[in-house]
Amino acid sequence: MNIEVLSLSVGIGAAIGYITNYVAIKLLFKPYKPVKLGKITIFPQGVIPREKRTLAKKVGEIVKDYILSKEEIKKIVTSDEVKGEIERFLDKKLDEFLSKDITDLIPKEEFAKNLSEFVDNLIQTKFPMFASFISKEQIERLFSELNLGIKLNKFASKERVKEKLLIEIEKFLENELPEILLKAQIDKIVEEKVASFDEKRLEDMLFVLMKKHFGFINFAGAVLGGIIGLIQYFFVIRL
Repeated sequence: MNIEVLSLSVGIGAAIGYITNYVAIKLLFKPYKPVKLGKITIFPQGVIPREKRTLAKKVGEIVKDYILSKEEIKKIVTSDEVKGEIERFLDKKLDEFLSKDITDLIPKEEFAKNLSEFVDNLIQTKFPMFASFISKEQIERLFSELNLGIKLNKFASKERVKEKLLIEIEKFLENELPEILLKAQIDKIVEEKVASFDEKRLEDMLFVLMKKHFGFINFAGAVLGGIIGLIQYFFVIRL
């Protein structure tokens, strides 16, 4: 057995296998445009650039059917993590909201006027005998002079409000949001986005996703090439 010839045969086989797979991967993406000499195409366009629209459509379908399907959206929005985030958000916002005065939401003059109209109407309908003694203007003046800086939390329990809001938000997320996203045609949005990528950007994106796999394919090519070189050596020796 000639070790030098054996090593050379295995080495050449491994190199050929590696280079063949490396070039094959590159030909998936390049050339970006067909290379022509006159009307004769010397190198056709790479597979990925040529089939970019088909690839974009398939990516959109995968996103719609598997990644953001109606069932997957429901699973995401009803998860404990999402519910926890909603509760934390409501806790913070309700603390801020319920600590406000009524007059922070409604101008004092408008609130006093509405309140006086309500009281005047109540007197007119329920206690008409007092109507001649108390005018609407007197009631309005009385309320305008009162301190109406009443906190909203005097009228509403934070936990009760949070519970009601949480129920309605969860209903919306579970029942309405998936339908809204389906109507938005996510697959078409993804398809148009991917189709709008230029060839270089698409190549870079796929290389980031498939870098390890491409490396393994190159390595596998080298191993297979080396094995073929080894077999070839023993086959030639026998001859």
